[in-house]
Parts: sequence; structure tokens; C-alpha cells
Amino acid sequence: MYVPRHFSLPEDYARALLANPGVGNLVTVIASGPEATMVPFYLDEEKNALVTHLVKNNPQAAEPPRGPGLIILDDVDAYVPPHWYATNKVKANVPTWDYITIHVRGAVRIDPSPEAALTAACRLTEMMETDDVLTPVGQDKLRRMARAIVAVEVSLDEVRGKAKMSQNRHPDDIRSLADEFERHGEPRMAEFLRTVSLPYAEQRFATLARLRGAKSLGEDVRSFH
Repeated sequence: MYVPRHFSLPEDYARALLANPGVGNLVTVIASGPEATMVPFYLDEEKNALVTHLVKNNPQAAEPPRGPGLIILDDVDAYVPPHWYATNKVKANVPTWDYITIHVRGAVRIDPSPEAALTAACRLTEMMETDDVLTPVGQDKLRRMARAIVAVEVSLDEVRGKAKMSQNRHPDDIRSLADEFERHGEPRMAEFLRTVSLPYAEQRFATLARLRGAKSLGEDVRSFH
């Protein structure tokens, strides 16, 4: 994934996403080519891996992967219409799409044992449920169901986060975008814009202003001599 420096996701934000990864796309390459499956994940800190399960009939589980796997975890995203930019009144802008995503690359390990599959399924269920919904099902039925799935681990060999969140825009644009996202029911987009994108943009534009000032001063001195 191409990540310009100004779109790099802050490490603390990336760690928080990995701690509760939710659903993502597992991408592997097998003999017939690339395959992808959308599945939930959980972080196993001891193994330093993201874990999920796949049905045994899935080609990604039935065939050994060729090379590392890729997990794509998308956080938030939204369309940005140009009239949301404050500067659009002065200069017409084009629309874009803002988003936050994480790509995890690493070795893939498929554990075919029913015990590992059942552990993965239970952990994933516990992430979503506050009540015990599995005990009423019964261990015998759960073990039978676990024989149809396999546990899959992808080690966290490389983690790259990208936040394309208008950091390259004028600070006034970021402020207006945050207000619009808030108004349209996207509070997390608005929060990131205000707490991460806006400080970056303000610092960037302040630096550019100083450089322009230094350049102008140098030109004045040269013209004086």
C-alpha cells in the first residue's frame, strides 16, 4: 500500500485498531491466483498474530498459501463533496474520498485441529457478545461444528496504516469538513479531522508561510545590493 508521509496513520491509533480489529479481508495467493474472504479477527498478543477461522471448503483453507498473507482492515470512510470545503467559495475543488485503513502482512498458519477452530470461534463470539450465547448450544454440537472449520493465524510481520483524511488541505477546509461530518452522523471522522488532521495542516501551513517569508526577505536583500 502506498502511504505518503502526511497520510501515515499515528501509531497509537493503529495499535487501538489492531487491539479490536473487527471484520476485514483476508487475502492470500494460492495456485489459481489471489483469493479474498471477509472475516472477523481478534488479536492474539502472545502469538503476535491476528486470528480468524475459515470453513474447510474455502480454497484459502484447503490449499497452502504461496507467500505471506494480507489482511485489510478498513476503519472509517466517507465521500467528500467539494462544496464542504470552506475554500470552495474562492476556488472550485474536486470531490474525493477520505478513509482510514490498516494493512497487515505476515506468514499464514492454518491449524486444522478442531480444538484450535473452536477456540477461535469462541474468542470471536466473546468479542461481540456480552451474554453467554454458546453454553446453551452445548459442547457436543460446538465440537461437531468446529470440525467444519479451521483456525487461521496471520503474524504481524508488517503493519502499515494509512489515514487519507485531508491533511494536505487548508486548515479552514478541515474545520468545515469536520463540521459537515459531525452534522451528517460521522463523529469519528470529525474527531480525527480535528485532533490529527487539523494540527498537522496548521503546522504545515505555518512552515510554508515562514519559508515564503524567508524567500521574500532574501529577494529584498539581493535587490538592495
